[in-house]
Amino acid sequence: MNAIVLTFDRLPLSFLACYGNNWIETPNFDRLAAQSVCFHQHFAESLTLNTVRHAWWSGCYECRRQGDPRASDLLPAALAARGVTVRMLLEAGGTDDESSRDLSQLFPEWAQVVTGADGLDVAPDDTPFLRVVARAQRDLRLLRTSRREPWLLWIKSRGVPIPWLPPAEYARLFLDVDVDDDEPTEAADDDDEIDVAETDDDFEEADKYEEPDDGTFLEMSDSQFNDLLRTAAELPPSRALRDKMTDLDRALARKVLGGYIALLDAAVGRLLDAIDQVAAGTPTLLLLTAAQGLTVHEPGVLRDELAQSADEMVHTPLFVRGAGVDRGFRRQALTQPVDLYPTLFEWFGLERPDTLLEGHSLLPAVRDGRAHPRQQAFAADQRGLTTVRSADHYLVQQSEPASEEPVRHLFAKPEDAWEVNDLAAQRPQVVDELLAEGDRFFGSASRVVER
Repeated sequence: MNAIVLTFDRLPLSFLACYGNNWIETPNFDRLAAQSVCFHQHFAESLTLNTVRHAWWSGCYECRRQGDPRASDLLPAALAARGVTVRMLLEAGGTDDESSRDLSQLFPEWAQVVTGADGLDVAPDDTPFLRVVARAQRDLRLLRTSRREPWLLWIKSRGVPIPWLPPAEYARLFLDVDVDDDEPTEAADDDDEIDVAETDDDFEEADKYEEPDDGTFLEMSDSQFNDLLRTAAELPPSRALRDKMTDLDRALARKVLGGYIALLDAAVGRLLDAIDQVAAGTPTLLLLTAAQGLTVHEPGVLRDELAQSADEMVHTPLFVRGAGVDRGFRRQALTQPVDLYPTLFEWFGLERPDTLLEGHSLLPAVRDGRAHPRQQAFAADQRGLTTVRSADHYLVQQSEPASEEPVRHLFAKPEDAWEVNDLAAQRPQVVDELLAEGDRFFGSASRVVER
């Protein structure tokens, strides 16, 4: 019984075809979805991206923890202490990548940092994630020949970096596709087989753009076009500059981001090929998920200090593939990163540790469709922003500074994908019910104490 976990720091769910995107081809994410149970209601527990203090390492809600967990309680150490061979590959965008450096210091016995580079002139094989996948291919062969089973290979990727500037062939990939990519696709019913949306076939010239003021076309040199791509590889840092972005600006940013997603998809394909070769005949669990999404659309109600709670940020993909797991089905259960820790313990046939775990194993839900016990999903930052999500609603509350009245917004889910219709005034009973759940979860009496 072996396991492979692939986690991304940022991976926008809405940019994957198997989650409803209708203009980006992601054949390898789709391939994995067709072989897995695909969870459609998986949500981050922390509104602040911190890959060192993360719930999948501790099995606890880090968003409400006081103090750091003991290193011996973290998942890699806990599994290694119980006889599991642990190998970790940490992707870095360069030698100064603080996240990968801090993680390698936290897990020095098992972690190796793999660096690469982004940019228009970089060869795809030299980008960080493709280099990590190449190292994973080698490590998978070594794990198979060493016969040191059971083993866990954890691959931690940045996913989409900021700026998201892939090699030129990927950066230009979707710039000739004329589509309406702003409309979310309606989610499928629970347990429906996954249908991958087709891409639009309308094209326009890639090296020209339409001037929005007078409709004329401007010729651009390669140098000018590359400068345009670099500009489109991230959103402006200030709110004032973002508000000045035209529809064309945002569309271009999404298309360049789509190119980076295609690059990640190509690397996932190589990894799946390697896993299929190495894992043949041996029960191997594969988990793929992300810590956060990424927001590139025009925001709705949730702006400024509330932007980290937007659905694009907190709604992330989760795939579970393995022996005895249903193939090509969706689950609508509410799941969170705290569920990975108990899932891996159950997969390896280990008793849950004595330390407090706040998640639930995913294996019953993926093996026979049993209901996952979570009724609400919770998330918070460290500055008074908290969220409570049920199957039908999403409550966002900003309670800082303490001298002011809390700001509350309520949205119907999943239909209000972009949080444009605040229902807090119309549905006070729902607000009160979710506030009570939030008080129970985030209240001082229920805080996880420092260990």
